[in-house]
Amino acid sequence: MAAELQREHGLRIDPDRRLLITHGAMHGLSLVLRTVLTPGDEVIVPTPTFSFDGLIRESGATPTYVPSREGDGWALDPARLEAAVTPRSRAILLCNPNNPTGYLPDAATIAAVVDIAARHRLLVISDDSWQHFTFDGRSYQPVEAFADRWPHLVTITSLSKYYALASWRLGYVLAPPPIVDALERRLQWEAVCCGVVPQRAAVAALTGPRDWLDHALSTYQAKRDLVCDGIAASGLTEPVRPAAGAFLLVDCSRLGDSPADIDRTLLRHGIATIRGADMHAPDTHVRLTFGSDEQVLGELVDGLARACRAVAARP
Repeated sequence: MAAELQREHGLRIDPDRRLLITHGAMHGLSLVLRTVLTPGDEVIVPTPTFSFDGLIRESGATPTYVPSREGDGWALDPARLEAAVTPRSRAILLCNPNNPTGYLPDAATIAAVVDIAARHRLLVISDDSWQHFTFDGRSYQPVEAFADRWPHLVTITSLSKYYALASWRLGYVLAPPPIVDALERRLQWEAVCCGVVPQRAAVAALTGPRDWLDHALSTYQAKRDLVCDGIAASGLTEPVRPAAGAFLLVDCSRLGDSPADIDRTLLRHGIATIRGADMHAPDTHVRLTFGSDEQVLGELVDGLARACRAVAARP
């Protein structure tokens, strides 16, 4: 399976890099953090971001969150990341593309992060699970492209999103051999190995016909635009338009005075969300996803418009 992944992603798998098959990206990330971190370590995490907090704390380490600004398009700020480095810092943890904002760092930004890591002798750990879902002609930039600058890079991803193999629980970690050796020793005690059947399914997905995949991916940009345009028309603040992924952050401050009020307003109109505060975003925001079919997304947009009208009509 490693050879198929190398062809698929253009991964650099040579004597300096090795690949470990895992039970999905979350399993891979858990393995990595529990293996490379020790109690007292700090992990620098740009936010908003996916729910990494529990995984970091399970390893005995502490997250150091570095907020991004909505006015900057939720862009990662390398200078602010470097300012967060302390003698206890051990790693920088990225979500690339970012979940929940849909921010897609460019090559210069990734290079800047790798250079920071090199200056301070840190690991860069990158969860790249949504790497295929990019829009507006933009390209995903892996940290692996800069392994010549600094080899202490770890990429984690899965086949759940693009290949719709979530139920098979299959992913991989790409890292320097000493890290993969340590991961393998831990994996043998907690899971023995990953199943042959899911791996065969993954190989079939990686080497089989691609027309259905390409068609499915081609619909996501239109879905993004439908939802973003609908949010702006609903009366809510127009969101930052994601450059990647299947999600976005929406400012819902007009719908309530607290996260609980916002939740109640949205649920009354049939909309379930994740609170922004749960992903280290402003507590006035919620995460919405746009991976459903257009009928469901139309209902989402209509529900947001009804919610805005209901709030505006209150005495």
